[in-house]
Amino acid sequence: MANSNGWGDGAANNTIGWGQGATNAIGWGSVYAVSSAGRTDIIGATATAPVNTVAPVVTGTNFYVGDVLTTTNGTWSGSPTSFTYQWYNVTLGDNIVGATNNTYTLLIADADMEINCKVYGTNAVGTGQGNSNAIATEFLFAPVNVFEPELTPEETSVGGTISIISNLWDGNPIPTLTYKWYRNGVHQTPHTGNTYLTASPDSGNYITIEVIGTNSQGSSSIFGINSCYVN
Repeated sequence: MANSNGWGDGAANNTIGWGQGATNAIGWGSVYAVSSAGRTDIIGATATAPVNTVAPVVTGTNFYVGDVLTTTNGTWSGSPTSFTYQWYNVTLGDNIVGATNNTYTLLIADADMEINCKVYGTNAVGTGQGNSNAIATEFLFAPVNVFEPELTPEETSVGGTISIISNLWDGNPIPTLTYKWYRNGVHQTPHTGNTYLTASPDSGNYITIEVIGTNSQGSSSIFGINSCYVN
């Protein structure tokens, strides 16, 4: 029936209905968008899969082996409810197997490559992809001393501690440093740390240091630029 107001099952031209009007503008029953194909839930009709609108950003410290890369999620439309990650070797064109967290620690195999991260945003409708910037990792090289080791103080008494300052190295991977201490040119094997605790046999003698840098690409050593005299 062609009611202007209806409390039953309104006809096609009901303006306000408390039943299930076919084309109700305002309804206290179920509200639907009407198409020639039938009735479709309005909420379902507007939902979309996530779309990345601002790319994720990958950052690190020095891009050497052992450096930890971190990616942001970026900015998305479609309100993703979860994110997943896949780190990618751009140079080789391959996914990095097992690298599926938002952080990634660089390996020797990643040296002198470009690495980025693919971020996937997912909601109930589907999944979208965002690609981060690519970072260029450092090439591999053997240890190199940048600033020579220096001993402090240059004079001490028995029982004093000698320390090393200004001892800077480079290398990829970052070198591991070991130490050899000498008394008047004779290697003192018990002393292997980066400090030297003097004892009575050191009295009247000069103490010097040799530092050795080692990584997977090789090793090199250098002697300190000074000595410490023990009273």
